[in-house]
Amino acid sequence: MKTKLITWIAGLTLAIAAGSGFAQTQVRIGSIQSESFYMNKYFEKFQELVNQKTNNAYRFKVFYNSTLGNESEMFEQMQAGLLEMQFGYSAILPNYVRETEVIGLPGLLSNFDEVHKIMNGPIGDDLAQKVLDKTGVRVLWWVDQAHRNVWLKDKEVKTLADFKGIKLRSPNSPLYLRVLKTMGLNPTPMGFNEIYTAVKTGVVDGHEQEDPGVIAMKFYEVENRGVVTRHMYQSAVFEISEKFFQKLPKEHQQIFKDAAREAGIWFRPHTGLEAELAARKQLQDKYGMKITEIDPKELAAVFAPMVDEYSKERGIYDYVQKVRKELGK
Repeated sequence: MKTKLITWIAGLTLAIAAGSGFAQTQVRIGSIQSESFYMNKYFEKFQELVNQKTNNAYRFKVFYNSTLGNESEMFEQMQAGLLEMQFGYSAILPNYVRETEVIGLPGLLSNFDEVHKIMNGPIGDDLAQKVLDKTGVRVLWWVDQAHRNVWLKDKEVKTLADFKGIKLRSPNSPLYLRVLKTMGLNPTPMGFNEIYTAVKTGVVDGHEQEDPGVIAMKFYEVENRGVVTRHMYQSAVFEISEKFFQKLPKEHQQIFKDAAREAGIWFRPHTGLEAELAARKQLQDKYGMKITEIDPKELAAVFAPMVDEYSKERGIYDYVQKVRKELGK
């Protein structure tokens, strides 16, 4: 059924806007998130900017809640030219380009000044080029996202030792699995759209995510405890199929790139440290979430050797050193 739906939707790439009198190019954007997700503001701003600069030449249609498949499936659709765009995440990119794992290595990008210097600078451009060369998917912008913490149902955690035996949902990513195991957790890979039910029914004890996302996805309905770990940074990634991108008029290609950047800078206050802290306060005050914090020194002590060991195993140690040099670490 899903294959038939994708095929049917793919046939609507060109559409006539009702009452507009001129042809608009339909652009489909896939997302694993819900219609109320807080990061939707980013691509809504992008759409607004593109249509301001192209006299409404495009009609954007967003497909939420993994309607077109999971993130990897939608990525492959972009590779094949069957889907125009996706609002995705850096977690799956190491499956295609190992160097992108530097984004999530614990402690490497520890604040947003570092995130912007790396992800929106020459190294981010180099990573985007590697993704394009190896996959045929173009990264239009690395979008800010708050650091990640652990969210649980009926489990009290004050130190890393308390994580032992806790079953936590994880993306199916070698880095995520290693990080969570290093923290003492039992990571269980599953799709993002399965988390709510899995926690509610006890298949897993919780998941890990940035604070604002917990509110947007209403996970406070099934989880009642949070543990501040800031164990990873994960970038959101606004992507476009290169097959589709090359069909755009040259001037519109530049407009798409400029709009992605402008929307990204505009969006920063919505997902930076202030947004993270505000969401955490809301989770406590409004939703009754009990939140504890792991000592950052305890986390650093287990992560420091893990980062070097893992990056050497994955053959990206030199790239990690390149990032450290850029940051003066």
